[in-house]
Amino acid sequence: MYRFIWIVVSLAVAAVLVSCSAMSRSQINDQIDEKIGVQQNEGNVAENYFFRALRSAEQDQNLQYIFEDIDVYPVDMTLYYYNPDTNRLESEKRTITLSKTDQLLGVIINQFLQGPRVKNLKHVVPPNVTLQKVEKYGNVVGVYLSKEFLKSEDITIARAALVNTILESQEAKYVKIYVDGYELTHNGKADGQILGLLTKYPNDVERIRLEEQKLISMGDVKYIKREIYFQDYERRFLVPEIRDIPISQGKYVEGIVGELLKGPAKGNEGLYSTIPAGAQLMDVKFVEDADSSRGVELYFSKEFKLSFNKETNSETLVVGSLVYSLTGLPGIDWIRIYYQDESGEYVNAPLVSLSLDRKFDKDSLLFKLGKRIKVYFSDKDAMNLVPEYRVISNDSKDVINEILNELIEGPSQEGHMAVIPSNISVGDLKAYVSGKTAFVDLPSKFNASGLGSTGEILALYAIVNSLTDPVNTDNVRQIQFLVDGKVTHEFGHMSLADPFVRNPALIKE
Repeated sequence: MYRFIWIVVSLAVAAVLVSCSAMSRSQINDQIDEKIGVQQNEGNVAENYFFRALRSAEQDQNLQYIFEDIDVYPVDMTLYYYNPDTNRLESEKRTITLSKTDQLLGVIINQFLQGPRVKNLKHVVPPNVTLQKVEKYGNVVGVYLSKEFLKSEDITIARAALVNTILESQEAKYVKIYVDGYELTHNGKADGQILGLLTKYPNDVERIRLEEQKLISMGDVKYIKREIYFQDYERRFLVPEIRDIPISQGKYVEGIVGELLKGPAKGNEGLYSTIPAGAQLMDVKFVEDADSSRGVELYFSKEFKLSFNKETNSETLVVGSLVYSLTGLPGIDWIRIYYQDESGEYVNAPLVSLSLDRKFDKDSLLFKLGKRIKVYFSDKDAMNLVPEYRVISNDSKDVINEILNELIEGPSQEGHMAVIPSNISVGDLKAYVSGKTAFVDLPSKFNASGLGSTGEILALYAIVNSLTDPVNTDNVRQIQFLVDGKVTHEFGHMSLADPFVRNPALIKE
């Protein structure tokens, strides 16, 4: 829904450009605005109208130009506040104008912090709470708020309303809240229960309180959903893995590091351990430094040094996985690392060349965060599509095109075969997304006829299944192929007139 207006704008532009190529930009924009108003009242026919508009434009307009022609657009959002009459969280619909440079989640959270405009709804956070920053990595949104959030009349309801507002945007699956730099606990105090990654709450306040009570009365062993960090095969990135971590008797550090020592979970292909094999965590000490900052000292067994292998381990990523997995917990601004030498004494000498005689936080080194993507190639019999995992930068603003480039570069595993013609180079395939549709522009030199009917199916569905895989993106449901920027009915042995949807029957895991 939040991208609905892009479809509306696009179909309006396509229809207007056919008859108004000689008009001024202001005249064109006037007609676009008029058509948007009509289409907002007709809502559910927007997608079909979009493709009819393309055909009425005689398919002679470059779609990339159409999408880039609009600098601002309205966005619908849903914000949650408390209704004391019903004892429920209830939604308020709001529409604002967003520019291409705006961060959607930041705008939504700031709108939430401004409070409700609807009568009977009550604000759940103090009016002076400010948003410090928003971080998005994979399916997780990290929200950093000022300390005034802790003065909320009911911190449980405030947290639930904020989480439900963020997740309603469908921009993430999990939320982690930081207040004054530390992870928010269930009661907002340093000795409170760590919450980990938060999912959507029920809207009924009594049910929210029941779930909260279950959380704090689990017993000696509690499970929290949390991200921990591993490395990619090429040792370039730290990559998060989300798992349920058992915490015994409140020992969060021991529980988290213990999961790091186990390595990536089965099924998380493409991720590799950072900590040398066989290393054990021997001791943990919480300390306060002379500058009043607080941290934790980690003491590892001798294998931390003896098993370090420069071919598979990276000093920077060993440190980074511990830093990103631990800092932000209450009382942990930084970490220090020690390990046993051959005589059993704890030392902080370099593993290779990186000095460990220092405090490490997220700003200490150039830690690069990555995210996994899943791309498909042909099996050796040219019968099925088989997956491979790659890691790209978490800062990538163009995941769709990075996936296409990985397909062009070809497979890395034995027995996997390329699906993209060899005359296609990185950058030759281009894509852009509108709503739930990705438009993939194939160059005419793709030469579908030369692939044969089976080759065409594998090539096109390798693209479709890669771009729609839930590992890669949640918002792409179908692919509309173009050739040299135009909708094409025939391409080799297949028709490209209509969108393609995911075909799991071709996949062999």
